[in-house]
Amino acid sequence: MNPESLSETILPTIAEAIAEGAARLQAAAVAEDRRTAGVLLCHVLAIERTRLLTRSEDPITEEDYETFLRLVARRASGEPLQYITGHQEFYGLDFIVTPDVLIPRPETEFLVERVIKLASDPRKAASPLIVDIGTGSGCVAITLAVHLPRARLIATDVSAAAIDVARANAARHKVAARIGFIQGDALKPLAQLKLEHSVDFIASNPPYVSERGPELIQREVREWEPHRALFGGIDGLDFCRRLLADTVQYLKPSGYLVVEIGYGQLASISDLIAASSWELVDVLRDLQDIPRTLTVMKPSENP
Repeated sequence: MNPESLSETILPTIAEAIAEGAARLQAAAVAEDRRTAGVLLCHVLAIERTRLLTRSEDPITEEDYETFLRLVARRASGEPLQYITGHQEFYGLDFIVTPDVLIPRPETEFLVERVIKLASDPRKAASPLIVDIGTGSGCVAITLAVHLPRARLIATDVSAAAIDVARANAARHKVAARIGFIQGDALKPLAQLKLEHSVDFIASNPPYVSERGPELIQREVREWEPHRALFGGIDGLDFCRRLLADTVQYLKPSGYLVVEIGYGQLASISDLIAASSWELVDVLRDLQDIPRTLTVMKPSENP
Protein backbone atom coordinates (compact mmCIF):
# COMPACT_ATOMS: atom_id res chain seq x y z
CA MET A 1 0.00 0.00 0.00
CA ASN A 2 1.33 3.46 -0.80
CA PRO A 3 0.13 6.94 0.25
CA GLU A 4 -1.24 7.73 -3.22
CA SER A 5 -3.80 4.92 -3.05
CA LEU A 6 -5.01 5.53 0.48
CA SER A 7 -8.16 7.39 -0.51
CA GLU A 8 -9.28 4.36 -2.53
CA THR A 9 -8.67 1.79 0.20
CA ILE A 10 -9.85 0.89 3.65
CA LEU A 11 -7.67 2.62 6.20
CA PRO A 12 -5.55 0.28 8.30
CA THR A 13 -5.84 -0.44 11.98
CA ILE A 14 -2.99 0.25 14.37
CA ALA A 15 -1.93 -3.40 14.11
CA GLU A 16 -1.99 -3.35 10.31
CA ALA A 17 -0.02 -0.12 10.14
CA ILE A 18 2.69 -1.56 12.39
CA ALA A 19 2.86 -4.71 10.27
CA GLU A 20 3.27 -2.66 7.08
CA GLY A 21 5.89 -0.39 8.66
CA ALA A 22 7.82 -3.36 10.06
CA ALA A 23 7.83 -5.06 6.65
CA ARG A 24 9.28 -1.97 4.98
CA LEU A 25 11.93 -1.59 7.66
CA GLN A 26 12.83 -5.28 7.47
CA ALA A 27 13.27 -4.94 3.71
CA ALA A 28 15.74 -2.11 4.41
CA ALA A 29 17.63 -4.29 6.93
CA VAL A 30 16.71 -2.03 9.86
CA ALA A 31 17.20 -3.79 13.18
CA GLU A 32 14.24 -4.22 15.55
CA ASP A 33 11.87 -3.44 12.72
CA ARG A 34 8.63 -4.07 14.62
CA ARG A 35 9.66 -2.16 17.73
CA THR A 36 10.84 0.73 15.56
CA ALA A 37 7.56 0.79 13.65
CA GLY A 38 5.73 0.88 16.96
CA VAL A 39 7.81 3.78 18.25
CA LEU A 40 7.18 5.76 15.06
CA LEU A 41 3.44 5.13 15.17
CA CYS A 42 3.28 6.16 18.83
CA HIS A 43 5.11 9.35 17.88
CA VAL A 44 2.66 10.12 15.06
CA LEU A 45 -0.44 9.35 17.12
CA ALA A 46 0.97 10.91 20.32
CA ILE A 47 0.01 7.87 22.38
CA GLU A 48 1.74 5.62 24.91
CA ARG A 49 3.11 2.31 23.70
CA THR A 50 0.58 0.36 25.81
CA ARG A 51 -2.18 1.71 23.58
CA LEU A 52 -0.69 -0.15 20.63
CA LEU A 53 -1.57 -3.36 22.43
CA THR A 54 -4.87 -2.41 24.02
CA ARG A 55 -6.33 -0.59 20.99
CA SER A 56 -4.60 -2.47 18.18
CA GLU A 57 -7.83 -2.79 16.14
CA ASP A 58 -8.54 0.95 16.16
CA PRO A 59 -8.30 2.49 12.65
CA ILE A 60 -6.00 5.44 12.06
CA THR A 61 -6.68 8.45 9.85
CA GLU A 62 -5.41 8.86 6.33
CA GLU A 63 -3.27 11.82 7.36
CA ASP A 64 -1.66 9.93 10.24
CA TYR A 65 -0.99 6.90 8.08
CA GLU A 66 0.69 9.01 5.38
CA THR A 67 2.82 10.70 8.03
CA PHE A 68 3.74 7.34 9.54
CA LEU A 69 4.85 5.92 6.18
CA ARG A 70 7.00 9.00 5.55
CA LEU A 71 8.74 8.48 8.88
CA VAL A 72 9.22 4.81 8.11
CA ALA A 73 10.87 5.81 4.83
CA ARG A 74 13.22 8.16 6.67
CA ARG A 75 14.27 5.41 9.07
CA ALA A 76 14.67 2.96 6.18
CA SER A 77 17.06 5.44 4.53
CA GLY A 78 19.31 5.30 7.61
CA GLU A 79 18.22 8.36 9.57
CA PRO A 80 18.47 7.57 13.31
CA LEU A 81 15.18 6.95 15.06
CA GLN A 82 16.03 9.53 17.73
CA TYR A 83 16.40 12.33 15.18
CA ILE A 84 13.05 11.40 13.64
CA THR A 85 11.16 11.42 16.95
CA GLY A 86 13.34 14.14 18.50
CA HIS A 87 13.77 12.22 21.76
CA GLN A 88 16.10 9.81 23.55
CA GLU A 89 16.00 8.38 27.06
CA PHE A 90 19.14 8.72 29.17
CA TYR A 91 19.52 7.65 32.80
CA GLY A 92 15.75 7.44 33.11
CA LEU A 93 15.18 10.97 31.76
CA ASP A 94 13.78 12.01 28.38
CA PHE A 95 16.00 14.31 26.31
CA ILE A 96 15.28 16.37 23.23
CA VAL A 97 17.79 15.56 20.49
CA THR A 98 18.41 17.12 17.09
CA PRO A 99 21.06 16.51 14.40
CA ASP A 100 23.08 19.29 16.11
CA VAL A 101 23.95 16.95 19.00
CA LEU A 102 25.14 13.41 19.54
CA ILE A 103 22.46 10.94 20.51
CA PRO A 104 22.92 10.09 24.22
CA ARG A 105 24.08 6.51 24.67
CA PRO A 106 23.88 4.00 27.54
CA GLU A 107 27.70 3.87 27.77
CA THR A 108 27.78 7.49 28.93
CA GLU A 109 25.59 6.59 31.89
CA PHE A 110 28.70 5.02 33.45
CA LEU A 111 30.36 8.44 33.41
CA VAL A 112 27.35 10.03 35.11
CA GLU A 113 27.19 7.28 37.72
CA ARG A 114 30.89 7.70 38.50
CA VAL A 115 30.57 11.46 39.07
CA ILE A 116 27.48 10.97 41.25
CA LYS A 117 29.37 8.49 43.42
CA LEU A 118 32.41 10.73 43.74
CA ALA A 119 30.33 13.83 44.49
CA SER A 120 28.30 11.94 47.12
CA ASP A 121 31.42 11.24 49.18
CA PRO A 122 30.83 13.01 52.53
CA ARG A 123 34.48 14.09 52.52
CA LYS A 124 33.87 16.19 49.41
CA ALA A 125 32.31 19.66 49.19
CA ALA A 126 28.64 19.73 50.13
CA SER A 127 27.92 21.96 47.13
CA PRO A 128 30.48 20.90 44.51
CA LEU A 129 31.20 22.79 41.31
CA ILE A 130 30.97 20.40 38.35
CA VAL A 131 31.91 21.28 34.77
CA ASP A 132 30.70 19.31 31.74
CA ILE A 133 32.95 19.85 28.72
CA GLY A 134 31.29 19.29 25.33
CA THR A 135 27.80 19.07 26.75
CA GLY A 136 25.92 18.41 23.49
CA SER A 137 22.31 17.66 24.45
CA GLY A 138 23.18 18.45 28.05
CA CYS A 139 22.42 14.89 29.13
CA VAL A 140 25.44 14.63 31.46
CA ALA A 141 25.14 18.01 33.17
CA ILE A 142 21.36 17.84 33.48
CA THR A 143 21.32 14.30 34.86
CA LEU A 144 23.95 15.30 37.41
CA ALA A 145 21.88 18.36 38.37
CA VAL A 146 18.80 16.19 38.86
CA HIS A 147 20.61 13.64 41.04
CA LEU A 148 22.90 16.07 42.89
CA PRO A 149 20.49 18.83 43.96
CA ARG A 150 23.15 20.76 45.89
CA ALA A 151 25.69 20.79 43.07
CA ARG A 152 26.50 23.85 40.93
CA LEU A 153 27.16 23.15 37.27
CA ILE A 154 28.70 24.73 34.19
CA ALA A 155 28.30 23.16 30.75
CA THR A 156 30.29 24.22 27.70
CA ASP A 157 30.10 23.41 24.00
CA VAL A 158 31.67 24.95 20.94
CA SER A 159 28.35 24.64 19.08
CA ALA A 160 25.75 27.37 19.66
CA ALA A 161 23.06 25.04 18.32
CA ALA A 162 24.03 22.37 20.85
CA ILE A 163 23.86 24.91 23.68
CA ASP A 164 20.33 25.80 22.59
CA VAL A 165 19.30 22.13 22.74
CA ALA A 166 20.93 21.71 26.16
CA ARG A 167 19.17 24.79 27.53
CA ALA A 168 15.82 23.44 26.31
CA ASN A 169 16.51 20.13 28.05
CA ALA A 170 17.52 21.87 31.28
CA ALA A 171 14.26 23.81 31.27
CA ARG A 172 12.38 20.59 30.54
CA HIS A 173 13.84 18.98 33.65
CA LYS A 174 13.58 22.12 35.80
CA VAL A 175 17.31 22.53 36.51
CA ALA A 176 18.07 25.48 34.22
CA ALA A 177 18.65 27.81 37.17
CA ARG A 178 21.51 25.64 38.44
CA ILE A 179 23.45 25.17 35.20
CA GLY A 180 25.42 27.85 33.41
CA PHE A 181 25.53 27.04 29.69
CA ILE A 182 28.39 28.74 27.88
CA GLN A 183 29.37 28.52 24.24
CA GLY A 184 33.09 28.13 23.81
CA ASP A 185 35.86 25.76 22.80
CA ALA A 186 36.63 23.15 25.46
CA LEU A 187 37.87 24.89 28.63
CA LYS A 188 38.21 28.43 27.27
CA PRO A 189 34.99 29.53 29.01
CA LEU A 190 36.54 28.55 32.36
CA ALA A 191 39.41 30.96 31.75
CA GLN A 192 36.92 33.73 31.01
CA LEU A 193 35.19 32.98 34.32
CA LYS A 194 38.52 32.94 36.17
CA LEU A 195 37.86 29.51 37.66
CA GLU A 196 41.47 28.47 38.17
CA HIS A 197 41.77 25.93 41.01
CA SER A 198 38.03 26.26 41.75
CA VAL A 199 36.38 23.21 40.18
CA ASP A 200 35.64 19.99 42.07
CA PHE A 201 34.83 17.73 39.11
CA ILE A 202 35.27 17.96 35.37
CA ALA A 203 33.32 15.47 33.25
CA SER A 204 33.52 14.98 29.51
CA ASN A 205 32.33 12.65 26.79
CA PRO A 206 34.78 13.98 24.19
CA PRO A 207 35.13 13.27 20.48
CA TYR A 208 37.20 10.06 20.47
CA VAL A 209 36.56 8.27 17.17
CA SER A 210 39.73 7.87 15.11
CA GLU A 211 39.79 9.58 11.73
CA ARG A 212 41.82 6.65 10.38
CA GLY A 213 38.80 4.42 9.96
CA PRO A 214 35.50 6.30 9.78
CA GLU A 215 34.04 3.34 7.88
CA LEU A 216 34.36 1.26 11.05
CA ILE A 217 31.53 3.10 12.79
CA GLN A 218 27.88 2.53 11.94
CA ARG A 219 26.68 4.17 8.73
CA GLU A 220 23.84 5.99 10.45
CA VAL A 221 26.28 7.42 13.00
CA ARG A 222 28.83 8.43 10.36
CA GLU A 223 26.30 9.98 8.01
CA TRP A 224 23.91 11.65 10.46
CA GLU A 225 25.59 12.60 13.74
CA PRO A 226 27.78 15.76 14.02
CA HIS A 227 31.36 14.94 13.03
CA ARG A 228 32.83 17.60 15.30
CA ALA A 229 31.41 15.73 18.29
CA LEU A 230 32.57 12.33 16.98
CA PHE A 231 36.09 12.50 15.59
CA GLY A 232 39.11 13.14 17.77
CA GLY A 233 41.97 13.31 15.27
CA ILE A 234 44.09 10.61 13.67
CA ASP A 235 44.20 8.39 16.77
CA GLY A 236 41.02 9.75 18.36
CA LEU A 237 42.91 11.19 21.34
CA ASP A 238 43.33 14.86 20.39
CA PHE A 239 40.59 16.11 22.69
CA CYS A 240 41.66 13.80 25.51
CA ARG A 241 45.18 15.22 25.32
CA ARG A 242 43.71 18.71 25.66
CA LEU A 243 41.70 17.66 28.69
CA LEU A 244 44.70 16.13 30.43
CA ALA A 245 46.82 19.19 29.66
CA ASP A 246 44.31 21.94 30.42
CA THR A 247 42.00 20.75 33.19
CA VAL A 248 44.75 20.62 35.84
CA GLN A 249 44.77 24.38 36.26
CA TYR A 250 41.02 24.54 36.93
CA LEU A 251 40.58 21.66 39.34
CA LYS A 252 41.06 22.00 43.06
CA PRO A 253 43.79 19.86 44.64
CA SER A 254 42.41 16.29 44.75
CA GLY A 255 39.80 17.26 42.15
CA TYR A 256 38.69 14.70 39.58
CA LEU A 257 38.54 14.47 35.81
CA VAL A 258 36.09 11.79 34.64
CA VAL A 259 36.18 11.09 30.92
CA GLU A 260 34.64 8.60 28.50
CA ILE A 261 37.11 6.78 26.23
CA GLY A 262 36.82 4.66 23.10
CA TYR A 263 37.53 1.05 22.27
CA GLY A 264 41.24 0.19 22.33
CA GLN A 265 42.36 3.55 23.74
CA LEU A 266 43.13 2.62 27.34
CA ALA A 267 46.80 1.73 26.80
CA SER A 268 47.58 4.96 24.94
CA ILE A 269 45.74 7.10 27.49
CA SER A 270 47.45 5.27 30.36
CA ASP A 271 50.81 6.22 28.81
CA LEU A 272 49.70 9.86 28.64
CA ILE A 273 48.70 9.77 32.30
CA ALA A 274 51.95 8.07 33.34
CA ALA A 275 53.90 10.89 31.70
CA SER A 276 51.87 13.56 33.53
CA SER A 277 51.17 14.65 37.09
CA TRP A 278 47.73 12.98 37.10
CA GLU A 279 46.95 10.02 39.34
CA LEU A 280 44.91 7.25 37.72
CA VAL A 281 42.08 6.36 40.11
CA ASP A 282 40.13 3.71 38.20
CA VAL A 283 38.75 2.51 34.90
CA LEU A 284 35.15 1.30 34.57
CA ARG A 285 34.15 -1.20 31.90
CA ASP A 286 30.82 -1.12 30.11
CA LEU A 287 28.39 -4.02 29.71
CA GLN A 288 30.48 -5.36 26.82
CA ASP A 289 33.57 -5.38 29.08
CA ILE A 290 35.13 -2.48 27.15
CA PRO A 291 37.13 0.07 29.21
CA ARG A 292 34.78 3.05 28.99
CA THR A 293 35.06 5.53 31.88
CA LEU A 294 38.39 6.74 33.17
CA THR A 295 38.84 8.69 36.40
CA VAL A 296 42.01 10.62 37.21
CA MET A 297 42.77 12.86 40.18
CA LYS A 298 44.81 16.01 40.43
CA PRO A 299 47.40 15.41 43.14
CA SER A 300 46.91 17.27 46.39
CA GLU A 301 49.29 20.15 46.86
CA ASN A 302 49.45 19.28 50.56
CA PRO A 303 49.48 15.47 50.79
